[in-house]
Amino acid sequence: MVKRLLGVEMGVDELRWALIVGDSIEQKGSTETPRAGLLHAIDAVARTTRGHRPDRLGVAVPGDLNRTTGAVGEGSMNLVGPWAGYPLRDELAYRVGCPTEILNDARAFGHGELAMGAAKGLENVLFIMLHRGGVGGAYAFEGRILASPDDRLGEFGHLTVEPGGTSCPGCGGRGCLETFASGQAIVRRFRTRSSWSPSGVTAVTDAAEDGDRIAREVLAESGHAVGVILNSLAAAFPAQAAVVGGDIASAVLPWMADEIRAVLAERPSCTFEPDLLPATLGVWGPAVGAALTVPLPVRTEGPPHPPPEQ
Repeated sequence: MVKRLLGVEMGVDELRWALIVGDSIEQKGSTETPRAGLLHAIDAVARTTRGHRPDRLGVAVPGDLNRTTGAVGEGSMNLVGPWAGYPLRDELAYRVGCPTEILNDARAFGHGELAMGAAKGLENVLFIMLHRGGVGGAYAFEGRILASPDDRLGEFGHLTVEPGGTSCPGCGGRGCLETFASGQAIVRRFRTRSSWSPSGVTAVTDAAEDGDRIAREVLAESGHAVGVILNSLAAAFPAQAAVVGGDIASAVLPWMADEIRAVLAERPSCTFEPDLLPATLGVWGPAVGAALTVPLPVRTEGPPHPPPEQ
């Protein structure tokens, strides 16, 4: 019997879902992420799941977690509610009545692109996910995304590009990749040099398209930062390719790609100069990867804990 696999990405602004039947993506869609709190977000995931009657559910979350217990970790989820320590996997499994797994959104992105996207058929791949609010990553070795119990293996967004640089609210460090290449960081860096304030990262890329020198410089610097991190990673880990995606990648990568490739070409004898590949699943990569994740056995006979206070 052909399995129906559903993946849901719990994004800050949208819940994106993808239904995989057999070897193809049969349906995909999105809905606004509820702003009213934790239980409302869980309700939205449960409604989406029940509407598609999957045999298996995978949920990608924007934070760290405990893959053994299925609980959300202490790292920021960027979602409204008391998420830290919440048993998300067991709660969802109870509500939807099917095997359920949770994983970090960046690792889910890598898994999706490895299985059905730009890295399909490759063995050793670096992944960078550029989001409006952050930068994530993943690494595939011998055809498998490497993972740790807290699902933090691959936090390339917090590797240092510029020691002593801009402070990062996400990790507490300075000059990490996220301070250069997230959508918010690109907008912030542009604002410090320009006489006008763009509404978002697409306004910066539109300005670059119109010939704005500052916009082009900021985007080139962001690309250089991504290249520096990928080049360093490629020196330590074998990589046939580097895949770049995320919800701002389609806007910014055309302005960053030349800089990334230039840095990757600086020491080919050491890094073997991996190919730079744009992600092909678009914003659906994390949902696809979550759908394809094989869940660990979980309890489904009753709710794991009383609802938390909102």
